[in-house]
Amino acid sequence: MTKKLYWETPYETKFVAEVKSIKENGIILDKTLFYPESGNQLSDRGYLSINNLRIEVKYVIKDGDDILHEISSDFKDKINIGDQVKGEIDWENRYGIMKAHTSQHIFSAVFKNKYNIDTERANLSFEEVFLKISQKIDYNQFKEILIEVNKICTSNNLKIKAKIVKHEEAEKMSEKIRSTIPREPQIRLIEIENLDLVCCGGTHVQNTAEIGNIFIYEFKRGNEIRYFVGNKAYLVLSNNNVDIINLSNELNTSIVKLKENINNRLQFINNLQRQYKELTFEFLKIISKSPILIINNISLFVIDFNIDLKILNKVLDQFPLNSLIIVKMQTNKIRLLSLSESIDASKILNNLINKYGGKGGGNPKSAQVLLKKVPVNILADIESLIK
Repeated sequence: MTKKLYWETPYETKFVAEVKSIKENGIILDKTLFYPESGNQLSDRGYLSINNLRIEVKYVIKDGDDILHEISSDFKDKINIGDQVKGEIDWENRYGIMKAHTSQHIFSAVFKNKYNIDTERANLSFEEVFLKISQKIDYNQFKEILIEVNKICTSNNLKIKAKIVKHEEAEKMSEKIRSTIPREPQIRLIEIENLDLVCCGGTHVQNTAEIGNIFIYEFKRGNEIRYFVGNKAYLVLSNNNVDIINLSNELNTSIVKLKENINNRLQFINNLQRQYKELTFEFLKIISKSPILIINNISLFVIDFNIDLKILNKVLDQFPLNSLIIVKMQTNKIRLLSLSESIDASKILNNLINKYGGKGGGNPKSAQVLLKKVPVNILADIESLIK
């Protein structure tokens, strides 16, 4: 069984061990500071020094009661059982994961204590956490949770302790333990002072104030949360703070009234968009009465401005049945809509591609093309094709 030094001294970065066995994809040591991936927490990474070799460790996993350090196969024939090993973990990566894991315990505890909401899933990586809770909450409830969590993580200085107890002892404390108790002879408990008690084998900080500010970057469906801690949180918080100040200056309003100002402007934009759709609809109805050209009883219509095709589709019944509508979406991007049984939009499109190059596709009723060369007079080209 590999001795778990990361449980005993989680703040240490270096250790000395002995090679216990060599396997196809790595080596097992008699003891290690490297945390193996488990409990939705990523493994540690770092280096092992053996026989003057410096070997990178990118991934560590459990192998029964042992811990396997995955290394490149290039080093296998240079290592022997019994060799002394000097190990060093990537402390920045470890500390970021410790902060993330401890913050998840705090979040889950506050959800449970405040609203009796359980955590269904938690994924932990470097300075980043995903949480899914058992029931939906609204923004006001989420705001209350976030205020309390940030207070705990920045100023409350709650101590965090780990201890291993027998299974029978853990069962006696089951009402106080937030998580289910594993069926193992010994249980490792993580206790956050006056806040939480949970079964956990991961690595954690010693004091909640080590975590620092939390930055939520996603809150979906009322029960899924993604956030940053540590340097990632500070970086995004700082950038967003400056962006908000800049935005408030551009809008000539205070940060306190920024949300109100933006909501008013969004309402104004929504009204403009509604008016634009109404005017476009009326304008298209006017266009539908005046073809730009009639060839062989086919009415040609040209729409030479940016148009929402959804609006155009709603007003197609206003155009004559024997019509071809040419929509110039950009200088060399064209859509053809045929309301005539005798005009195949895709055939006209293919002829344009043969002449000017480009790519496109469609069907007899609707076709679109992006031409390589800009036509001098697209209407003249289509007129000649119809003739």
